[in-house]
Amino acid sequence: MTLSLYSVFHLNLAYSAIEESQHQEVIDRCYWPLLGAIESENWPCGIEFSGLTLERIEEIEPTWVEKVVDLAQEGLVEIIGSGYSQIIGPLVPEIVNQKNLEFGWEVYQGLLGISPSIVLIPEQAYSAGYADVLREFGIESFVMEWNNPRSAHPEWGASMLYRPQNVRTASGESPHVLWNHSVTFQKFQRYAHGELDQQDILLWLSRH
Repeated sequence: MTLSLYSVFHLNLAYSAIEESQHQEVIDRCYWPLLGAIESENWPCGIEFSGLTLERIEEIEPTWVEKVVDLAQEGLVEIIGSGYSQIIGPLVPEIVNQKNLEFGWEVYQGLLGISPSIVLIPEQAYSAGYADVLREFGIESFVMEWNNPRSAHPEWGASMLYRPQNVRTASGESPHVLWNHSVTFQKFQRYAHGELDQQDILLWLSRH
C-alpha cells in the first residue's frame, strides 16, 4: 500500500513570539518562499490563516494575497479557514464562536472571493459542540490532531490514522476529519531549522 500524504501550512502573524515589526520579514522569508515552492514544484497543498492574519498580509503585501488567489484558481492551493481570530473554541460561549467564524468568512470572501469548506481547528482544541457550530457555516470537513485524542482512546486502532474518518457532533451530525500528525509536523519544523536532514524525514515517513 502507498502512503498518501497531504500538507496544510498554518500562517499566523498573531503568534506571540513575532513582533509586529517582524511581519514583513516573515512574509518575505516564509510566506513568499512557500508560494514559490508550490508553483515551481507544481505541488498542491493547503494554506490556512485566520481572517486577522489575512488582513495583515493584505495591509503589508497585497500582491501576496493576489498570488495565493491565482494559485487557488489553478488548483494548487486550497484555502483552509479557521475564523477571524485563533481562539480556543471550547473555552468561549457559542455566540463568540459563531461571530468569530462569521467575521472570518467575511474576510475570506472579501479579500479572496473564497469561502473555505475545510477548517483547521484553532489550537487543535476540539469539542462536539464546536463541531456543530462549524456545521452551521456549511463546513463539511476539518483538520484535527490525531495524537492527543488517540492517547485518550486506547481502543482506537493505529490503522485509523490512515483511513477516512467521521466524527459524531453533539447534535448527531457526522463531518469528516483529516488527521494532523503532530510528531510529523514537529519533525518537519526541526528539518526547517536544520536540526534534521532530509534522510531523517524520509526515514520517519517510510515507517508509516
